[in-house]
Amino acid sequence: MDTQIIIRPNLQLIYVSNIEKSTLFYKNIFNLEPTLVTPRYVAFSVMPTNDEVTFALWTGADFPDRESARFSEIGIMLRNDKEVEKLYQSWSTRSEIHFEQEIYADVFGLTFLIRDPDGHIIRVCSVD
Repeated sequence: MDTQIIIRPNLQLIYVSNIEKSTLFYKNIFNLEPTLVTPRYVAFSVMPTNDEVTFALWTGADFPDRESARFSEIGIMLRNDKEVEKLYQSWSTRSEIHFEQEIYADVFGLTFLIRDPDGHIIRVCSVD
């Protein structure tokens, strides 16, 4: 009997140039400890349920190319615009967080953008 395999994206992996610096950054903004730490790969379990979702940092090699362009957008979807505004206010006081775009209203609600140490864009917005 052939059983259907259900395929869902459950890993977001980004390339980083400094694993220690990026781990500290994401620990601080997620307020979460990694579930796995190796010299070149760090994983965060961002939805600890039966439907596991992992966000991971990866150097790609023993000696990552620090000049390699980093292009990706990471999404943090909160329950509503009020939570987006509250997080924006909280992060506005933190020196390690660099805003790419201040909070604004878009077609899907309030949103703002920050950058991680490698330049990855992180968008905070309400759930679609």
